[in-house]
Amino acid sequence: MHFLHVILASLCLLGCASNQQQGNITEWDFDHNVQFQQETLKANLYHLSVISTNKTQFSTLAAFLIRRSLIICQNYGFKIEVLQGVEGFNDGIGLPNLIMKSLSANIECVAK
Repeated sequence: MHFLHVILASLCLLGCASNQQQGNITEWDFDHNVQFQQETLKANLYHLSVISTNKTQFSTLAAFLIRRSLIICQNYGFKIEVLQGVEGFNDGIGLPNLIMKSLSANIECVAK
């Protein structure tokens, strides 16, 4: 029985270590009620995906993207390159069952 606990603990630690090596962080922000994934591409360059759900409005996703960019860079002057997920003004009316893609962007921080 003790041997089984040691194996399970080792597997859990191995899984956590492999996630950190990739540089990906998947988190849930309870203040804004959004899930996001953050990845470090290189120094001062990050990839951020704010995951879209049926309950989260686009305005919340966009505001979170900007606020999270400020947290990542720790100062203003950052650049946001939006890659996908911008919702059209009439998308909700014209296509009510459309599943929107996650709001995805690259964030480049100003070198300090």
